[in-house]
Amino acid sequence: MLLDNTRLQGDIAKLKENLEKGQIDKAVKLAERLSNRRLVDIIVSAPEEAVIPFLKGLSWQRAARVAAWLPEELTLDLMENLIPAEQQEFISRLDSDELTDLLDHLPEEERQKYISLFLPDQQEEVEQLAEYARDSVGGHMEKEYLTIHQEQTARDALEKMRQARQQQIDNIGYIYVIDESGGLKGVASSQMLAFADRNSAMKDFMITRLQVARVDEEAVEAARVLRYRRYKMLPVLDKEDRLVGVLTLDTAIDLLAEEMTGDFVSFAGTSEEESFFTNPRKAIKMRLPWMVANVFLNLGAVAVISSFEATIAQIAILAAFLPMITDMGGNVGIQALSVSIRSMALGEVQPGEVARELKKEALIGLFNGAVLGGLFALLAFLLERNPLIGLVAGMALGINVLVAGIVGGTLPFIIKKLGRDPAMMTGPFLTTITDITGVSIYLGLSTLLLLQILG
Repeated sequence: MLLDNTRLQGDIAKLKENLEKGQIDKAVKLAERLSNRRLVDIIVSAPEEAVIPFLKGLSWQRAARVAAWLPEELTLDLMENLIPAEQQEFISRLDSDELTDLLDHLPEEERQKYISLFLPDQQEEVEQLAEYARDSVGGHMEKEYLTIHQEQTARDALEKMRQARQQQIDNIGYIYVIDESGGLKGVASSQMLAFADRNSAMKDFMITRLQVARVDEEAVEAARVLRYRRYKMLPVLDKEDRLVGVLTLDTAIDLLAEEMTGDFVSFAGTSEEESFFTNPRKAIKMRLPWMVANVFLNLGAVAVISSFEATIAQIAILAAFLPMITDMGGNVGIQALSVSIRSMALGEVQPGEVARELKKEALIGLFNGAVLGGLFALLAFLLERNPLIGLVAGMALGINVLVAGIVGGTLPFIIKKLGRDPAMMTGPFLTTITDITGVSIYLGLSTLLLLQILG
């Protein structure tokens, strides 16, 4: 086992080196010993000028399987570097769900150019998928899966799996048992078939209690079910209970990762549509509006500081402590916000559980605020040798930590319950609230105690 792993790592290192040096033929030969997922990990970090020739050097079938895991932007770059005949060869190997994703990333005027290259069955399947909302299970299901009639035998099922493996068809871990109308009756795994009597009818040993997804169900919710149940895929049924597709574990993981990534990048002021391959002009258009909005939101903090100008003028050291108080509030708020959004994305908590989150963050905030406020008070006293300045700074920091934790931990739930996107709204609100709260408490207390401090 250790020897195999050493050889694998050696092959990966050699392939990376070949791509760096532009030795495409050697890289293609090495690729025969690596899985598609390994190739994807290598390709995304390879020199841009080597990626397209390398993919073109693989068989069309292999290139399509690898491209299925690549960012859509990179797959589109590959297609644009192919002549029409090569484009048609490549497209013919892609699944309908992959083609649908690619079309979603194309401008309207370019879609028809690629649609004209689809095979008739591909065009029909893409049109069927396009009928479903993009956030529904139907919009993410795959049409490639194995079925068998309930009266057929285990021998028939094993033969179907063998043929599918030879044709490099994915999603063959399960075979779904259907009736004459396409209604789903049961399922059998490859492990079950291996130990079944070859002459047994599928209906005699199939599993009949199934977890299913519906075409109009929210895709992320079905993805959570698939992840927690640890299935390889979920059968997808239409309104008539007919089997029309499958939601795979890989798609489920991608959906959950995209949701979580979207939550965090939206909070940070970027867009979930942006990736490493997004061109700078498009990235600027995505990011700049958020930065402009943040400028205006932060004017609230500027207004508060301006109203305490007289206090700061009399005790200049107060201004030195302001960044510490506002930054600490922001950091604590981001911690709480990250946990809340991650928990919501994974389905661990629901929007209605805001009261429980409020209690939790209040307890954490009281303890952390007391510790951090006490520490900051001590540091401020040691720097200025004035116990009142230390007391004001420590109290302001402690209260701001408490407020920031509560806001960061509960605001996503409140916004979600109102039917809005928490990731798009929580970030700006959080930073503005913690800045204004920290400044107001700190300078407000300083103003109240100004005479004592000056004395």
